[in-house]
Amino acid sequence: MSESPRIDIHVHLAGVGTNGSGCWVSPMFMRRMSFRLLKLRHGINARQMRESADADWAADVADRVRRSELTHAVVLGFDGVYDRAGALDRARSQMFIPPSWVFEVCRRYPQLLPGPSINPHRADAMDRLEECIEGGAVLIKWLPATHGIDPADPSLAPFYRRLAETGIPILVHSGGSENTFAEVNPALKDLRRILLPLRLGVRMIVAHCGAPVTYAGDPDQVPLLRTMLGEFPHLWVDNSGMANPPRFAHLPRFARDPDFAPRMLHGSDFPVPSNAFWYARQLGARRAVALDRIGNRMQRDIEMKRALGYADDTLTRAVHVLANLDRWLST
Repeated sequence: MSESPRIDIHVHLAGVGTNGSGCWVSPMFMRRMSFRLLKLRHGINARQMRESADADWAADVADRVRRSELTHAVVLGFDGVYDRAGALDRARSQMFIPPSWVFEVCRRYPQLLPGPSINPHRADAMDRLEECIEGGAVLIKWLPATHGIDPADPSLAPFYRRLAETGIPILVHSGGSENTFAEVNPALKDLRRILLPLRLGVRMIVAHCGAPVTYAGDPDQVPLLRTMLGEFPHLWVDNSGMANPPRFAHLPRFARDPDFAPRMLHGSDFPVPSNAFWYARQLGARRAVALDRIGNRMQRDIEMKRALGYADDTLTRAVHVLANLDRWLST
């Protein structure tokens, strides 16, 4: 490609099991307000829920990327919770988007890059990891507090060493609370728990810059993350999921932060809402309204962050962080 690829590293696939996807959603998650609002906002009807929702979602994501200034977006899978024997615990799992579906939609749409999710506590974790390495995963997605993953578990060392060997990063939700999904063990989001993979050489990307959720009473681990960025050159952050009520106050301050800005990667967290409304004071009401009128929410997110001072380097820096891009960018 003549210009550096512009990559959104944080875009969610969604699925309920149509189109042979292998996805499923738990009854518990279907009752959550976040799932109900998702259906409402995207106009997902009963027929789609029965017949085509999974393929329709993937097509919509690819179309939004095409209609934006992005060249690619990493689409994320979602694993379940596993018990001590490594078996899937359906009672505590909320959603499952398997690696096979992630790779399928990426083969179907050249704008999409695979970010499968593998819970390392599952009995077949190493086999699933090898499949994802062979398939060309660009990153692995974790939500420790939701997936019940303990990143500090010493038994995960073989998993980490394989990731370090292949250069595949982990995109991890650590530091602040999770809002879309319920947390099965909130203690697992503590940033100190990712020190083990960092020390074993795994590239880590901390979602949302580890920012605390305003109303959740989270401890502010941003100072700790700042220290960790100074210690580990293979630690990165993304600016996803902050232009909404739980974290909106944090987004402007990271834009020119001398410690965070050089490690910042662009992420929209689509379909999580992202609105300039929250920044009318900084941007002016007229500009905020104009930004929120941009129909393509992926493009809106880019232009809003640009207005807040985020450099375009955040869009292109991922080429130095993600793995296996040669397998996807040449297609």
